[in-house]
Amino acid sequence: MAKAKKWIAISAAILIVGVAAWLYFKPEQKINYLTQTVSRMDIRKTVSATGEISAAQLVDVGAQASGQIKKLHVKLGQQITKGDLIAEIDATTQLNSLNTFRARLETYQAQLRSAEIRRNTAERKYRREQALWAEQATSKAELEDAEDARAAARASVAELQSLIKQTRISINTAEADVGYTRIVSPINGTVVSVPVEEGQTVNANQTTPTIVQVADLSKMLNKMQIAEGDANKVQAGQKLIFSILGDTEETPREAVIDSIDPGLTILSQGAYSAKTDTTDTAVYYYARSLVPNEDNMLHIGMTTENSIIINDVKNVLSIPNLAVKTREGKKIVRILDDKNQPQERIVKTGLSDGTNIEITEGLKEGEQVILSESDPSAPNNNRPRF
Repeated sequence: MAKAKKWIAISAAILIVGVAAWLYFKPEQKINYLTQTVSRMDIRKTVSATGEISAAQLVDVGAQASGQIKKLHVKLGQQITKGDLIAEIDATTQLNSLNTFRARLETYQAQLRSAEIRRNTAERKYRREQALWAEQATSKAELEDAEDARAAARASVAELQSLIKQTRISINTAEADVGYTRIVSPINGTVVSVPVEEGQTVNANQTTPTIVQVADLSKMLNKMQIAEGDANKVQAGQKLIFSILGDTEETPREAVIDSIDPGLTILSQGAYSAKTDTTDTAVYYYARSLVPNEDNMLHIGMTTENSIIINDVKNVLSIPNLAVKTREGKKIVRILDDKNQPQERIVKTGLSDGTNIEITEGLKEGEQVILSESDPSAPNNNRPRF
């Protein structure tokens, strides 16, 4: 029994010595670090927005005259200039009105000539009665009758002169109505819509019917939806880069924000409206940018993907955002020193684009910042620690 205890003690001592020797002489397990070199780059902070292309100048060319469309002189997509004839409306009714007023004018002018003759006659008779009355050769009644006749003749002339003036105004209106039957373009542009056909009757007395839509496509309007959270960041004068949705081969275009709509737009149940009730709805503000269209590649209704440049810096020291930690209000970065040992640095940061961040103080170009590390001796050692 004593012999057995002796062997157990010897074995335990050998085991302890062996474990101690293994722990002392085993290879050191190194911690693996994922690092990034401090380097210079451009950093740009942007706001993303979806937009839609529309015509910068779009005119609904309507009809101010009622009647049947006799002739359409343009077609969809046609280039036209200001003053070009677009359509003709049957002018029979308008011409009849014009001719009626012209005939009425002639009648009133003839009546005026007769009234002027009667007035002149009444004037002469009144003067004779005045002379006779001065010589007491006529009665008071005769003089008064002559005076009344003169006044009536004068009133008749004045009435006809007024009727002639009114009729001339009616003629001018009727001539304008005849002119309205010939519809011309008010601007240079392209016909983008023709919602009527020859033979169709239009009624300008109820609503102003649109004959064509003419747009100036040399400049287009990029109208962007700015989310409520980004509205205060976007300002007129900021640059933007945009591309047409789905056109991956096109070179992105550059433009400038021209204006921000002061009123909000509500997205509710798939429809946009300018309401003030924002309960359970998405709120957007429109930013507008006029963009040139020399290559005619921008078309009405196209969707745009926009990056509005809020701020940018050039050739600055930068590291990934992932490397920067905040502790007690200070920005901390871990680096590997010359002996491959981690050290902490307090840094000052500048602009961030969400992926990389500007370092204004605390690091030098070429230093290695630690993004993550893995300890081979730890459980799940194949997972990096950030």
